[in-house]
Amino acid sequence: MGRFSGTNSYNTQELRFQHLQFICRVALPVGVLVSGTWLLVFALMQNWALLCISTLLFVAISAGWLIARRGNIPQGMLLAQVACIGFIICFSLVFDVHDNAVPRVSHLYLLIIALAGFVNHQLAPNRFQLAIILVAVACFVLFSATPMAFSFATPLTDDVRTITAWTHAAVVTSLLCGGVLLIQRKLGPDSMLARELRSAIAKEQFELFFQPQVDGTGRLIGAEALLRWKHPRLGYVAPDNFIPVAERAGLMPELGGWVLKTAVETLSAWRQDAATQNLVLSINVSPDQFLDENFFEHVTSALESSSVDPRLLQLELTETMFVTDVDVLVNKMKALQRRGIGIALDDFGTGYSSLSYLRQLPLQQLKIDRSFVRAITTERGALLVRSIAQMGHDLGLEILAEGIETDEQFQFMLECGCTTFQGYHFGRPLTLEAFRDRFLVLN
Repeated sequence: MGRFSGTNSYNTQELRFQHLQFICRVALPVGVLVSGTWLLVFALMQNWALLCISTLLFVAISAGWLIARRGNIPQGMLLAQVACIGFIICFSLVFDVHDNAVPRVSHLYLLIIALAGFVNHQLAPNRFQLAIILVAVACFVLFSATPMAFSFATPLTDDVRTITAWTHAAVVTSLLCGGVLLIQRKLGPDSMLARELRSAIAKEQFELFFQPQVDGTGRLIGAEALLRWKHPRLGYVAPDNFIPVAERAGLMPELGGWVLKTAVETLSAWRQDAATQNLVLSINVSPDQFLDENFFEHVTSALESSSVDPRLLQLELTETMFVTDVDVLVNKMKALQRRGIGIALDDFGTGYSSLSYLRQLPLQQLKIDRSFVRAITTERGALLVRSIAQMGHDLGLEILAEGIETDEQFQFMLECGCTTFQGYHFGRPLTLEAFRDRFLVLN
């Protein structure tokens, strides 16, 4: 099975949106837990004034959580933030008044509010959220730099404030560290490796390997181009180790653009030799790249400028592409098909496609995933593969079997009606020079 990307992924922006939602869903119940804990503490202290305002805070944050659970996450976050800022300002000016014995610390929670506001603004940008962030930061600076308090303040005793000062500081530090780690884990694109990838793209440290594709007689008819990173220290890096990072960092359109350009250059070079001029070259296309509004122009202009026959280039799409607007996909695929460019559905059966999708999509080829090929040793697996192949034939598609490793697998898939084959049985991915040597030997 050839692979441009080692994973099946959603569109990068959709994945980022889901991660932002997850962070907010974590933040709100944490706020309920913290406010509820202080509510119990103030009740045990029998401080009725604090109990009243902390009850209001608990109710407001709980309401925000309920709003978020019903699908209105940004609104729930806004309500919780406003309630928290109001409570912290009141608590800092009336009950947590700075003196020489114990410093004011309750305002540290404003940093958590600002961090939560940042995440919420990424989820649903609006000016009100920005204002909340600015108020939280400004109040934090004000309370940190001045002993400001109301003239009618009734601060807690120093003994109590000493305990709460340590507790507040510990809780805020834990929340701040936990929040930063969560954001880094969910949103951070593995920054060090992502920076190396950006540099590698600029320096063109990538290379295409080629895995042969053959017909039923074993004759070489084309190849799939597979991306490898030629790291200056680590040597060749397989795509499974860097493609997920590139997806999270939004680098797939750039990587895919390089693959397209290099593949077309390879086809242009092959055109000069009778032994290679009719080989079809397949490349994997990521969702981010395919859905780019300029993708069609990039493909067609690359082919035209190199005078390459469009029929010799095949684009492989994965089923994860179908989580987006199918009509948009179909229109773009039809436009490419009209130019003579072939389109294959890669890893069939491992993602989201259905018969209704397959009937709509203007495909030329269906690639049966290697996991199904491996399963033909069982009666159920063999039956499933035959059904997939028959379905492909009924739809008028060419069937390619991936991951062929033995002659027994080859013969079985041939009997199922597959016309094209790929796998270690016919050859591993090779450098361009090694692939050409192998081709000349075969022919």
